[in-house]
Parts: sequence; C-alpha cells; structure tokens
Amino acid sequence: MVKYGTSGVREYWIVDPEKQRTTVYRFEKESMEEYLFGEDVPVGIYGGFSIKVQ
Repeated sequence: MVKYGTSGVREYWIVDPEKQRTTVYRFEKESMEEYLFGEDVPVGIYGGFSIKVQ
C-alpha cells in the first residue's frame, strides 16, 4: 500500500465479493474504512458522490 500513497494515489478500493465488503484506503487522510455490500461508499476524491457496491 505504501507504493500507492507515495505515487500520488489518493484513494484505493478493494472490492471483495467473497466477503461482500469494500475496503477503502484514503491516503490523504491516512485512514481505512470498510463497507458492507449494499451500503453507500462515499468517494473521498469527489465530494458529495457515493457508490453502492452489490
């Protein structure tokens, strides 16, 4: 993950269909959040925009 953050990637999503969850790494905020399928996932690099993964 360090390579992404140091390369200028602002946000990185891992969608895991087996576990039905999405993990979002936000490098600018140095945070990691997990969302279950069906939940709205806010897109940190576009304010007011979210995606529902199902």
